[in-house]
Amino acid sequence: MSPMTSALIHYWHRLPAETPAARRKSLEATRERVRSALERPSALVPFALGDVDDGIVAAATRMYFAAVTAVGAASDTEVIGEVTDWVRRGLALNRGAVFGALLTAGDDRLAERLAALRLQLSAAEVEAACRVIGAAREPRVAAFVQEWLAVIAGSPLQRESRLLAGLLESARSARAA
Repeated sequence: MSPMTSALIHYWHRLPAETPAARRKSLEATRERVRSALERPSALVPFALGDVDDGIVAAATRMYFAAVTAVGAASDTEVIGEVTDWVRRGLALNRGAVFGALLTAGDDRLAERLAALRLQLSAAEVEAACRVIGAAREPRVAAFVQEWLAVIAGSPLQRESRLLAGLLESARSARAA
């Protein structure tokens, strides 16, 4: 069994017994250990792949991506391939939150890879992604969502269309306020 598989199994055993607040504290402590080089960035992966809470998954995904790209442990292309594989291969319990976190990470190469994956998301995963994206004020995120909406226009993906249109509307309202 791989070390990551063992770490995920351990995480899943803890999941039902710990509150989201306790898991957030644990994530923050792990991030500090990673930042201090006491643990490798891979210590963040069980939070990203094994949790169901949108906030925990999104934070862990962003932290992992930032930590791995900062230390240069692998090429950016390898890291982008790894984290988008979490979506492509359905490796995360909350794939929608991973998608949303990666989209808002501010990397055009990630957005390019995610564009190829957006139609693989279920309506529930699109909903999770929208919760994570929130009222994103970044023009690149809004442009991605607008393009996504255009791609599915006229398709049977009506729930997804409503979710994406609502996301764009909330972003417009937030900018106007």
